[in-house]
Amino acid sequence: MAGIDTPAGYTGLQRISTGAEADLYRAWDEYAAKAVVLRLYHRFARGRAEEAAFAEYCATAVSLGRHPGIVAARAGGITATGRPWLALDLIEGRTFEEVLRDDPPAPADAIDLVITLADALASAHTSMTHGRLRAAHVLITAAGVPLVHDFALRSTATPRDDVTNLAALLFRALTGSHWPDGDDRIIKSWPGLTQLLDETLTPVPSVDTMAAFADRLRQVRPAASPPAPVVQPVAPLPLPLVRPKRTVALLALLRAAWLRVR
Repeated sequence: MAGIDTPAGYTGLQRISTGAEADLYRAWDEYAAKAVVLRLYHRFARGRAEEAAFAEYCATAVSLGRHPGIVAARAGGITATGRPWLALDLIEGRTFEEVLRDDPPAPADAIDLVITLADALASAHTSMTHGRLRAAHVLITAAGVPLVHDFALRSTATPRDDVTNLAALLFRALTGSHWPDGDDRIIKSWPGLTQLLDETLTPVPSVDTMAAFADRLRQVRPAASPPAPVVQPVAPLPLPLVRPKRTVALLALLRAAWLRVR
């Protein structure tokens, strides 16, 4: 894959996926001597203004990666032909989309996971919004740690938009369905959670910062546990009639005496 559109210092490219905005490759970073994920964007930078905007995006992405809940971006730039690129840490794990499909977390674990994501996004919001938060944009490491990645390159989203999207992701993790569909009985079993989701899953959420959303979730988390499954009582089996040996022997003597009397 080496060529004019490939940034210098990255070799052995293997395509991971193709998206609407960029292609993802596994590559070898010659400078760091380790495998990374290389994101090559489809849209070429046109003019100094776009080059400067991407340089600012790269600098922000690298700074966001210092948070333990965000996939770290290590470098970025523009190829000789004007193609933007970004190098990120290679994370061994699965997307949250795959986890929800194959092995959904327990309700309490889902809330804990979303609190971790909210903390990461609250930190990111000091400089950048995500802009398109979905289950596919969350990686779950082999140790079960959630990491946010794939911040939108050009986004007009506000922090409120990210709050709404994360609340919708929590709804899906708890019910197995996209909002507003799904059985919400598990949500009603947590005092305060229904009200919180009602306040965030609206066009203009009243919980308008990610830090406030994380704080509210922390208040809800220990409030109650999901109800234990209802176990139907099972009628006990009748015990077999067992006569003690002494009783059997006594009955035999009585029978013999009765026969002699006759």
